[in-house]
Amino acid sequence: MSTNTPARSTELGIRSPFDVAPWADFGPWASRMDDLLRQGWPSALSTGEFTPGVELHESDGAFQLDVDLPGVDRKDITIDVSGRRVRVHGTKTGKGREGVLRHSTRISGSFTYESVLPTPVDESAVKASLKDGVLEVVLPKATETKTTHIEIS
Repeated sequence: MSTNTPARSTELGIRSPFDVAPWADFGPWASRMDDLLRQGWPSALSTGEFTPGVELHESDGAFQLDVDLPGVDRKDITIDVSGRRVRVHGTKTGKGREGVLRHSTRISGSFTYESVLPTPVDESAVKASLKDGVLEVVLPKATETKTTHIEIS
């Protein structure tokens, strides 16, 4: 087997079977199809649940979770933190209007984001703020871990 095979495969545009994102090429296509379907059959695809845009960053001392929630009131959001797990849940309500709604691409309904972090967080030091439609949750890493001694019977 030649040592030039991987380079040649890349030059020819052939993906390795060990590629970590084999479906990456379908991303733009899938997004466009989703848009077309929603425009054609919005009521059939409206499930009342949505997934907000989320970014999770890690620094030396903390994790920062940014959740895009435009139009969501802070009283409609709950944040639960336990050990390594963080959960953001809430609802976005639509505006009540009179008459017949002819067209809408606005998202409303309930949302949930859950993540298990690589390390435990200091639950008592977690801070959250909502500004300009972005929920920012700062989750400081726990400085000490609890060790439990187990007796062998």
